[in-house]
Amino acid sequence: MALTTATTLKTYFNTGDQPTEAQFVNLIDTSNKFITAEATSATIAVTDDTDYAVPAISQPAGTYLWEVSFISAGNIVTAGSSGNDLQFEIGTAASGGQIVALTDLLADGGAAVTMTANEPVTPIIGGAGRPANYAVGAGVATSTGVTFAATGYSAAARDLHVNFRAKGADLATAATTIKVYMTFMVA
Repeated sequence: MALTTATTLKTYFNTGDQPTEAQFVNLIDTSNKFITAEATSATIAVTDDTDYAVPAISQPAGTYLWEVSFISAGNIVTAGSSGNDLQFEIGTAASGGQIVALTDLLADGGAAVTMTANEPVTPIIGGAGRPANYAVGAGVATSTGVTFAATGYSAAARDLHVNFRAKGADLATAATTIKVYMTFMVA
């Protein structure tokens, strides 16, 4: 694979040219600047301070973590008291927050908060974390702003691990899974 500029790609297809196999590969690889992978969490129970890991997602070499989206298969509801949250983290090791430390996906400020089934929640977009309450009206009432603890870029291929954790008390409703989508942008 060789990422090639648009100017160079155009020279492969001048009148009378016969592009080579390698030139077609360059065209395809260059036009596909985004790669998406997905994995599904273990069934999330209501139990407080329990980790619900997602199988590792492979980040290709030379890419940036561009977007992360979560879609729950069923509603997830917090307990309804301040500090009863559903958190997530992203790391280079299981249950590690090397990329994004534990962050409230559902921030229960004293009233139950729901992650609505089949509504995507996207805490990272455009290679940056979203501000607090970014998903109001789109399946999550309140959330904490997302901050990167380390760069989302990796020169070498690596596995990324997403982990979900109930904080403060048992969740009111869970017993469902969350599908995680990660999109990587080729540098």
